[in-house]
Amino acid sequence: MMDMWISFGEGFLLVFAINNRESFEVLKGRYKRITSKHGTTCPILLVGTKQELANERKVPFDEAKKLAESWKINYMEVSAKTNYNCREVFESLAKDIVKSRNKDAHGPHHKHHCIII
Repeated sequence: MMDMWISFGEGFLLVFAINNRESFEVLKGRYKRITSKHGTTCPILLVGTKQELANERKVPFDEAKKLAESWKINYMEVSAKTNYNCREVFESLAKDIVKSRNKDAHGPHHKHHCIII
């Protein structure tokens, strides 16, 4: 199912919990799956959730930021509990998708699909 979503997706949020190292490590494989299908120009945002649990952090901010920089994508932290940065994450990805669409608008085979996973 994930491969189908990746095929049709135009933008991706790679989300992990900052207090769960395994959730962070899993995203490395997902990033590879996305870029093998879409290349490295597809809009992707790395997102650390549970920012309100910073005192229980298992993934340092700098480590996540460094990984995002190595992938040439942005990194943001959010908290659904406190509503910190939740809207900003989706707005950022939506803006990146629009920019990507505008670049590809003149391509002969470009189809617009709006699936964000």
